[in-house]
Amino acid sequence: MAQDPRPAGRLSRQWEEPVIRTCLTAMAIALMAQGAQAETAPVRATYEVYFGGLHILSAESEFTPAAGGYALTARAETRGILGVLFDWRGETRSAGRYADLRAVPGQHTSQGWRDDEVRTVVIDYDPQGTVLSTSIDPPPDPDEVTDLPEDAAIGTIDPLSVIAQLAHAVSAGGSCDGEFAVFDGRRRYDLRITDQGRDDLPESDYAIFSGEVKACGIEYAMLGGQRKERSKYAKTARERVVYVAHPIDGGPAMPVGLKIETDFGTLMAHLTAVDGPGLLPPQSH
Repeated sequence: MAQDPRPAGRLSRQWEEPVIRTCLTAMAIALMAQGAQAETAPVRATYEVYFGGLHILSAESEFTPAAGGYALTARAETRGILGVLFDWRGETRSAGRYADLRAVPGQHTSQGWRDDEVRTVVIDYDPQGTVLSTSIDPPPDPDEVTDLPEDAAIGTIDPLSVIAQLAHAVSAGGSCDGEFAVFDGRRRYDLRITDQGRDDLPESDYAIFSGEVKACGIEYAMLGGQRKERSKYAKTARERVVYVAHPIDGGPAMPVGLKIETDFGTLMAHLTAVDGPGLLPPQSH
């Protein structure tokens, strides 16, 4: 991959939007259908992410079912050459309840650490899932990011509650189709997830699963809060696909892989471990 002549800080922030946020969202699509043994204890899935064959990110998702509700956590940390240029880790959490097949968020929090800098977001909702308050520290820099719409929070849902709603729908026999107005405190975007049918995931030394998968496409349109200087990765990203399957006997369906094509290489994420009470070792594929 050709070396970018710009400073490491500028290069690292190019990855922040198209790669890290997409991976956090995609890797959080865990537990698309809930096994009986997952009703009282969390199930964790870990992933390793590569770009052009280089290890750049480790990610983990955790789903904790609750009575009539949900709690989702997504964590990530840069690795390899990206970790040298951009030593970063982040954690995002959402909790809420279900109203029929709809996820109604109660609170969404996000924290990111880079060197001595900490970036936080807290969104609180009323019982109907309407945003009550948003706390952001530090506030967005208007020289670096676009303005949010005046009504940025109205009629929106946080990104992890999107995942909880999809999980709930799939567990009821639905598909991974859905369109969502998303607000994460800093960005407002429209997210579309489409069921692209069945595919086969080939064997890999990096992953614990291969075989038949459900392919779910991810598209989004940024409406505010994104960086004014779009990266070459974001500009050329296409074919964002999450592969969903049942990697563990008796366990839930979850993402087992992710692919994003760009003009500068292919980003791939692989499921490397699943941990939860009562789960059996993976089958041979």
